[in-house]
Amino acid sequence: MDDLFERLQAICGKEHVTHELVDRLCYRRDCGPTPGGLPGYVVRPETTEEVVALVKLANEAHHPLFIWGRATTFVDAGVVKDSIVLALDLLNDFQIDLENQTVTAEAGVIWHAIDGKLKQYGWELAAPGGGGMFSATVGGTIAYNAVPHGITEYGVTGDHVVSLEVVLPDGTLIHTGSAANDANGNIAIERAANGADLTGLFVGSCGTMGIITKATLQIRRIPEVEDFLFYTFEELDDAVNAVSAMQSQAAATFIIGLFGGPKPTGLSGNYTIHVIIRDSKVEAERRKQICKVACDSFHGIQRDSNATRLYWTEHMYSWLRNDSPNTYYGSRPYYCPEVAGFVPTQSLKEIIPTLNQYIEDTRAGWDGAGMHVKGFDIYFSRNGGFLWVDTLYPEHDKESHEYGLKVRHDISEILFNKWMSPGGIVAGIAPYIMPKLGNSYKLMQTLKKALDPNDILNPGVMMLGGDPTFGPILETKVRKDLRLSEVAEWTYQCLRCGFCFDLSWVGEPYGLCPSYHYGSFESYMGRGRVATARAIIEGELDYDEKVAERIYSCTMCGSCSAHCMKQIEIGKVYQAMREDLADRGLTPKALHQAAEDTYQQKNPYAKPAEERFRWLKDKSHIDRKSKIGVFVGCTPSYVRRSAAQDAIEVLDKLGIDYTIASDEWCCAHPLMSAGERDKAAEFMRHNLETYRKLGVEKMIFICPGCQATFTNEVPQVLGEAVPFKMMHMVELIAAEIRDGHASMAGISTSPTLTYHDPCTLGRQLGIFDAPREIIHSVPGIRFIEMPRHGRDSFCCGSGSFVRLDFPELTDAAGTERWKEAVNTGASILLTSCTSCWSEFQQVRSQAKDGMEVVDLIGFVNRQIRVKEKISE
Repeated sequence: MDDLFERLQAICGKEHVTHELVDRLCYRRDCGPTPGGLPGYVVRPETTEEVVALVKLANEAHHPLFIWGRATTFVDAGVVKDSIVLALDLLNDFQIDLENQTVTAEAGVIWHAIDGKLKQYGWELAAPGGGGMFSATVGGTIAYNAVPHGITEYGVTGDHVVSLEVVLPDGTLIHTGSAANDANGNIAIERAANGADLTGLFVGSCGTMGIITKATLQIRRIPEVEDFLFYTFEELDDAVNAVSAMQSQAAATFIIGLFGGPKPTGLSGNYTIHVIIRDSKVEAERRKQICKVACDSFHGIQRDSNATRLYWTEHMYSWLRNDSPNTYYGSRPYYCPEVAGFVPTQSLKEIIPTLNQYIEDTRAGWDGAGMHVKGFDIYFSRNGGFLWVDTLYPEHDKESHEYGLKVRHDISEILFNKWMSPGGIVAGIAPYIMPKLGNSYKLMQTLKKALDPNDILNPGVMMLGGDPTFGPILETKVRKDLRLSEVAEWTYQCLRCGFCFDLSWVGEPYGLCPSYHYGSFESYMGRGRVATARAIIEGELDYDEKVAERIYSCTMCGSCSAHCMKQIEIGKVYQAMREDLADRGLTPKALHQAAEDTYQQKNPYAKPAEERFRWLKDKSHIDRKSKIGVFVGCTPSYVRRSAAQDAIEVLDKLGIDYTIASDEWCCAHPLMSAGERDKAAEFMRHNLETYRKLGVEKMIFICPGCQATFTNEVPQVLGEAVPFKMMHMVELIAAEIRDGHASMAGISTSPTLTYHDPCTLGRQLGIFDAPREIIHSVPGIRFIEMPRHGRDSFCCGSGSFVRLDFPELTDAAGTERWKEAVNTGASILLTSCTSCWSEFQQVRSQAKDGMEVVDLIGFVNRQIRVKEKISE
């Protein structure tokens, strides 16, 4: 172990420092098209004091640092080779000060987490946050000076920064604005205080002059009214003139123009304008009329503004083109070498034709590379526009990748030489703009050298302290010995947007991935695992025990896929990797044994087959011919037999005729979890044939994991459809209540209930409403949702048999979820999964609170009152 690594661990703790290759590969690129250099170490400090110590150590060792927020910029960050990456996402606390109309946030806080909390009080951030406010950090966005939504009225991110806490390149800690006064306790209320505007030195300097560790930001009351307009124009000059007219009268809160790329779906018109107006009711109407007159006067065609509203409220860019996120973002393995910057509004009359002419002049190259325009889109400021030139190319093709970078160079030269000045500048476009800045660039170099004589902080970014770092462009290597090669295209779909990190819109820094918090580094979560897969495909990494740990510690909860903006089926990538790992004998020991037991004993608990239905009182249903089958599953049959008994009793009360196969085998979920695809296929074929012989046309499931296996994995593995309809018990019960065949009795104690959505039942099967229909039908109860519920539900940690090899992960996830349930004030936690129930029971045995965990089907069995028995 090298000395620097040990000293880094001494500062941040062993769990927050890594030099493993599989981890470092996940920290070398942003959302831009080209990776930077491979860092030597990754550290995750938790406090400003740790950041100070790390900077001092880096100076002593003459080892560069690269500052990592959430890496969501689009123009190549330029990670320095062998650097120490400082990932600041654990600096994630914030305090709201309504009296002084500010919020003070650490650098790693997500913008939308603050906004979500502020909205509970009727306030919002004065700067709505970067374009990726779901995933962009406060520190990174200020350092980049990102262009936010609402720039027309509200300005850029830096306009609303009151003060900063900054660690200078030598480790000195300073505060800016009114907070610079150490004598009065660093009161942060005003930027224009205590001399020179030092805040401005660090806004937009992209971490080259200092590390922002904390920021105080302005907040404001949420406006009374929001209104929207959507216009299309046939002529460019008309669209530009309409915007200028609105800008000159300060009529709009936000104006967005779409002047190139795909047109809004289903609409005519060559140019599009979206307008958002936020104000008091009277003022909003006045301003709206000004905007309408401006657009109408220049021959605009008014459209249904619902798409504009959806864009603003859902923060999904696709709606600007009248398109849903699913179709707009899905199934496109393209990357975007973005060029963006500020231009005068009227100059767009020249810029757009010039860009179109450039494309026509180079059409052969574009067609050969498979490139096309994503958009010439503009966020209009008070007196100009921030133009994004987004061109797309298929990144998995090396020649296309190289041509895409050439296009970025060409467009940068066209725009920067005549009209454009970029906003945030990082490595990707720095070579095209910094030399054009003349004495201003020289001053920045002088400041950099004075503050950072050892070139420690982000050297090369903005061409300060060295040249930008760019990694190699690699080729996809199709290997016949890799199942991963069959799903390689999915790894090129990843935009690296960071939506798979956390649920910022909940209003707190709530996690999304249980294994990320366990493993601490990105290689343990969606974006990082996809990067790992791609590194294997491109030959930079091979399967080993370290890779196995990161893949098998995934609970396969599906949360990353459910929240993926590009709609990537990430689970397919993970499954392919598990199968590759199994082929190489790298399955974790306990999971491997469970898979072996499953294959030999037909269940993962190594129980004899004759015990499978020992719990069943009425054996007359076994192997009888019936159109309805009940797939009991291994856990209800062997471990949680009360769940099986409750389900059967409910079916009997409802008068439903059903059959249970005596030769039911495990659904194959343990085998799939272990990566044993061929063995799983045997089990799937057996179960399908067994129930087919019994005449089953509809299958009822007790275990949602079994149903998810039949629904999602059987068709993929066998290449054929399941020959019967499938329904979970909660769906059946909800339907019977809805149809009036049954009702739920009230509870005299009038308890408060909350509900945990199992990952398999919820995200994987889409069954969210049925459990709630059942709960809401109980008279006299009070129901409270947890902050993370429905699609956003947090995994209990027990999926894919993770507990067998990673018990600490399961304990941590289960405890976190339990605390979230307790904080609702509920006395009963309901769930619809036997594995979740078992996990929560284990947590409850160590908890000191009195909340009870109850299986929903068991709850129904006690409360259901059948009005009319049915027979199907």
